[in-house]
Amino acid sequence: MYSFIKEGSIRHSREVVMEHIKKLQPLNYNKFMWWRTHTDKVVPLGKRAPLKERILNGDFNPSTYFWQAQLSLYTAKDKLDLSKHETRYQLEICAVDFARHKRLMEDFHKEEPARLEALYDGFTSAFQITKEELIETLMNWSGDILSFYEYCSNFLRTTPAENRKGMRGRGRPKKVKTETVPKVLQIKRGRGRPRKQP
Repeated sequence: MYSFIKEGSIRHSREVVMEHIKKLQPLNYNKFMWWRTHTDKVVPLGKRAPLKERILNGDFNPSTYFWQAQLSLYTAKDKLDLSKHETRYQLEICAVDFARHKRLMEDFHKEEPARLEALYDGFTSAFQITKEELIETLMNWSGDILSFYEYCSNFLRTTPAENRKGMRGRGRPKKVKTETVPKVLQIKRGRGRPRKQP
């Protein structure tokens, strides 16, 4: 069990893992989702929102379940004392942590592809670029998603659908109030010609 924790699944140092965990919000215990310990607090805006707003909101951020899974392995590692615990007891001591790791990685493998597909769909819907061209460019991109969006804004044409998204919510311009003449000063207009003064 110890070799599994040390060599098989821990891929980052404790400092790197904790750096990512500190950005998340701890969750209260939920018996239906007991293996999840944190949340990224991101509420996706959805396809109707402009692409840049979705990027700034964090809709396409990497899934945080991976870092929670890494944390569960460090938690298991901290429980083990190789000078006291024999191999047959290691699994019993870390059973909950291993189960948590397994479920978190299952969540990660479900959520991460879904977020990638949403990213591909978002960019191909906003800019005139194919999915194959997008993937090839992203593979060679060294910056973050926002910098890639700025690149596309400068060098690619936006689609009519994305342009319409930017216009939503503006509504009609507000009417400008004009000054009205007080009723006392208003000239009453009657029908016909005005009467001759005697």
